[in-house]
Amino acid sequence: MESVPSAQPNGETAEDHGEHKPQEDIEQGRKTAVHRREDEEIPRIFVSWSLNPTTHSYSNDVAPTLSLALTSHADRPLTIYNDSVLPRHMLVEGKFVIFDVTSNVEVPQRKSRLCFFEPPSKVQVPLREHLFHTLYPEVPVVFETAFGRATGVDGLEPEHHYRLGPGQGWGYVRWWEYGEKEEVMNPPSGKLDGRRIAYRHSKNPHQGIYLETGNMSAIDFWCTEA
Repeated sequence: MESVPSAQPNGETAEDHGEHKPQEDIEQGRKTAVHRREDEEIPRIFVSWSLNPTTHSYSNDVAPTLSLALTSHADRPLTIYNDSVLPRHMLVEGKFVIFDVTSNVEVPQRKSRLCFFEPPSKVQVPLREHLFHTLYPEVPVVFETAFGRATGVDGLEPEHHYRLGPGQGWGYVRWWEYGEKEEVMNPPSGKLDGRRIAYRHSKNPHQGIYLETGNMSAIDFWCTEA
């Protein structure tokens, strides 16, 4: 499981501008946003998700598991550098929307910004191999985390019915390359540069991919005392 770097509480994230109707956001889901030029052939990656179990008992010390599955519709394997579509980070940043169906109100969540600063030029930047994942055509790759207070979920009450929505302001893979992980990380020109991958985004080999989230239906879940 991916560890969470230091987070700095700052109230709302940069994506939180203006007011919205939480119930509409959740039931309609996040609209598919694929911003690319017509002449570019950018692979399509769809996102699905699940919460298991959907009934959480406060007498159970084990939190439900939130899973995000990425499925590539490319005609060949591709490898992504995934430092942003990680459910643990996304919960900490308050990317998802929780609506209390019983009380008919949105449940406020803590929102922290995860900051990654480029170190001085003399400091070696590791490649962070664990963030490279190969997506084979039509084969889901799943990322998961606990769904509870330890990962930023707050304000839930027993005997209430809730609805989890995908929210906005996420779903972008900025670095990717065709091929399997080993060949992508060891190209003929030599091993990849960790600093360039993590921070020098203008050097990316391709335009980034906006994940297709239009099929992410809201998830209903319940909290109980027993």
